[in-house]
Amino acid sequence: MSVTSAMPRPGRRRIMLLVVLWAAGLLLAVGPAPSRANEAAGDASLLLLTSYHQGYRWNDDIVASVEARFAHETATAGRFQVEYLDALRLPGHLADEALLARLQQASLDPRGSLILTDDPAMAFYLRYRDALPWPEKVVALGLNDDLLRVEAEAAGVKSLKSYPVMAQSLNMLVDTFGAPLHLILLGENTEHAYNVIDDMTEVVGSVRDVQLVDVIHGWTPELVLDRLARSPPGTRLYMQGGRDSGWNEGPGSTAERLEALARQKVPVFCHFAFQMAVGCAGGAILDIEFLAHAAVEVALTPAFELVPASSSIMAQRYLIHARWYQLFDGKEHVAFQWVGVRGRLEQLTRGYQQAVVGMVAVTLTGLLVAVMLLLSRFSSLRRRRRLMVDDRFQLPTRMALESDYQGPRCAEIEWLFLLAAPEVIRYRRRLGNMCLEALLRSSLDALSAHLPKGWRLYIGKDERIIGAIPAHVHGPDVESQLDSYLALVCKRQQAANEKVLHWYACVTLVPAHTSNLNACLSALDEGMQRLEGEGWVRPILRVVAAGPYQETHLRWLCRQVGVLIEEPDTQWRLVAQPKLAPPNRSLVGVEMLIRWRHPEAGDIPPADFLPVILMLGLAERFDRWVIKQALDWLASLVAPTEWLHCVSVNVHLSSLLAEDFPDYVSQQLALRGIAPECLELELVEHENVDDVEQVQRQMLALRERGIGIALDDFGSGYTAFNLLQRLPLTSIKLDYSLLHAARRFDQARQAYAALVGLCHRMELCVVAEGVETIEDASWLVMLGVQEGQGYFFAPPMELGEVADVYGTCLQRPSSVNRLAYLVDRRG
Repeated sequence: MSVTSAMPRPGRRRIMLLVVLWAAGLLLAVGPAPSRANEAAGDASLLLLTSYHQGYRWNDDIVASVEARFAHETATAGRFQVEYLDALRLPGHLADEALLARLQQASLDPRGSLILTDDPAMAFYLRYRDALPWPEKVVALGLNDDLLRVEAEAAGVKSLKSYPVMAQSLNMLVDTFGAPLHLILLGENTEHAYNVIDDMTEVVGSVRDVQLVDVIHGWTPELVLDRLARSPPGTRLYMQGGRDSGWNEGPGSTAERLEALARQKVPVFCHFAFQMAVGCAGGAILDIEFLAHAAVEVALTPAFELVPASSSIMAQRYLIHARWYQLFDGKEHVAFQWVGVRGRLEQLTRGYQQAVVGMVAVTLTGLLVAVMLLLSRFSSLRRRRRLMVDDRFQLPTRMALESDYQGPRCAEIEWLFLLAAPEVIRYRRRLGNMCLEALLRSSLDALSAHLPKGWRLYIGKDERIIGAIPAHVHGPDVESQLDSYLALVCKRQQAANEKVLHWYACVTLVPAHTSNLNACLSALDEGMQRLEGEGWVRPILRVVAAGPYQETHLRWLCRQVGVLIEEPDTQWRLVAQPKLAPPNRSLVGVEMLIRWRHPEAGDIPPADFLPVILMLGLAERFDRWVIKQALDWLASLVAPTEWLHCVSVNVHLSSLLAEDFPDYVSQQLALRGIAPECLELELVEHENVDDVEQVQRQMLALRERGIGIALDDFGSGYTAFNLLQRLPLTSIKLDYSLLHAARRFDQARQAYAALVGLCHRMELCVVAEGVETIEDASWLVMLGVQEGQGYFFAPPMELGEVADVYGTCLQRPSSVNRLAYLVDRRG
């Protein structure tokens, strides 16, 4: 029985929880109550109450993760506060009195949220619940006392439990070492430790094939070794918490005791990352960042009352320290992820060097020692090789590729390729790593089964596949051969009724001057970023690795942009994509888009160079050039107001926040005699808005001058919804991904309709992006969407074509001219 089949489907509770939160959030957002709209704004507050002071590993990890997630969700408008009970350094009544005094002096926000990290924090909250104006939303982590759980649920507290992580760890040990699994639990002589051990005992009783041998409180290495000697063979140790959890050092600390057991080759398993940090062997590890993510999501959701009273958090992967590799050697049916690999490899290397020194010293047994060293070296190389194999997929890692072909051996490879599947990112976000591993394992089996002779596969970061093609084992056209190979894999998986991952490839010829593969691998990574930026429009991209003292593609782009910003007209040009009214497909406006045709490199995608413009701090100069070009074109048209109502221009946050930006735009309009209503500015950055009030002031100045303002790519994050409630907008552009999801999922379709209804109630014009089919257009008409944009209506056009296609609508029916244009463009 494998781990995957023995455990419940990972991520199911998390998905159900997020679905409930999303649906409830939409209902509350559309609802008429203004107080809830204010609550969803950026003035959220969060109080984190934890028992122990700084330096206690569990609390440090929780505090850092919750603070990072809260900052991501609320930008800088949110208020985050941490209070420590100091339950380790002070007696109980003194710790309570000190914290109570601090909280009475602090200004608590009753409308905010509260996160409690453990039993003492929960006990303090329940004890002084009526003495302070506590926040309305309370979330608890790490509760072990059964009485506290009952009282917390009665008080309306939402709890996040980690029981499935304990069960996953036990199932992993059963699948690794066989059944029945005899187990000894290790704990401390504290009230909290007894509660933790009681929880673990209940989990042990619920997992089949696990037999509890003993529980040792206040354990020492001597007690543990004595009890192991009297226990059944193969008995394993499992630690729940620790006396100091690693914040103390020296004799008697948890780290010192674990190291003493490790010297006796006795591993101790666990399910917390901080326990691994002080010496535990590992297990199914609870992801602290994900736990903090879930806690903040629950604490901030406007649908707090709809969240279940308790939710379970599962582990994402199995982590085992590489020092215990020999214990797991030959257990390929369990998918471990090794940590501390480099340190373990250094230990093996040092051991080999020490053996060489010993050989010189022991001259009388030189021959025997030499033979033993050869055997040891062979065994060491085998262990090193095994440590460079990803046990989840049974593929060598990128480290193995670099080890195999380092130095002069690099010349043995003639081609390198990199494979990536866009679905992998989506599956990881939706279902978690465990389900993703099962899907990848099936696809990788097909890739390996049909691999051309002599080719080799390695697994790199983010589950991307690296392929090496040695010299003289490929056909005359490697790109065609690679394309045929991927098509064959896809066809065989379809024939076997398996889930198909669509792989995209970047390929490069290894230069003769290369003595290492880093330059080639970097070129492949940049090429894959380019494919992703283009929207995966081509299956294979060939890239060129940088030679010695040559610049990478990114540096080349930076240099070209830095020069071109002085004379942008020489290579940059604007094109326009029409925005049409879905009911009658009449033109209501155009959006100005940028194109770059380099005299040597050809067309460079905007996804490649727009991030470079932002990175170099040139967004303000670039946006002002675009505005000038767009207004020059508009002024050159004949009677544009009779057929073109508005021109939309994208602006970045840095441009909008410039003090003179409203005056600059008004001046450019006045110089050309263009009415302000003919210009609309689209804000394209959401997540970077950390001063909403300043943005609001700038937008009000623009609105007072009659200039329209739209929020681009709405629906892509929490911040965009926050801005919707506070900024003086005239239009909302719904992100194309929302419409694409609505084609496939009923829930996404309902969410899209709810967003349209919300915008209509706020008297905002709705622009639907990504309209590609007649079904899309018909459905948008039913929803009452005012404007649509996409290839079904019209692709981006050269500026001269816009007037030819739409400007003649005064003399003859415009549909005839537009239809002829679209037929010509679509072939």
